[in-house]
Amino acid sequence: MKLFRSGEDYLKTILILQSRKESVRSTDVADHLHVTRASVCRAMKLLQEGGFLTMDREKRLHLTPLGKAAAESVYEKHSILCKALLMIGVTPETAEKDACGMEHAASDKSIAALREQLKNSQGDLP
Repeated sequence: MKLFRSGEDYLKTILILQSRKESVRSTDVADHLHVTRASVCRAMKLLQEGGFLTMDREKRLHLTPLGKAAAESVYEKHSILCKALLMIGVTPETAEKDACGMEHAASDKSIAALREQLKNSQGDLP
């Protein structure tokens, strides 16, 4: 199953929420993304069918190895893009918002080049 932007956003959100709390449910994802619970339920079903996550009896969400790898990849792109934008003087709020859009379009080659450039100038990358 090919991941689209929304699927990547959901996986990244689950990864972020799992780093903050012990368990994550669809309602947590909906609240974090400011979307309807129905939208999240549809997306979670598709992500389960694609092998990206599982849901236990208590309705807690768990990333599979495939889902975790996808989420970490998107999150890494986001972090690199955000740091690059901050380095050129973009405000934190704008950098965060713009990185969310750019993370889906940026190629692996561009991200690798940005990562290298930031390492050379800053030294503290994800």
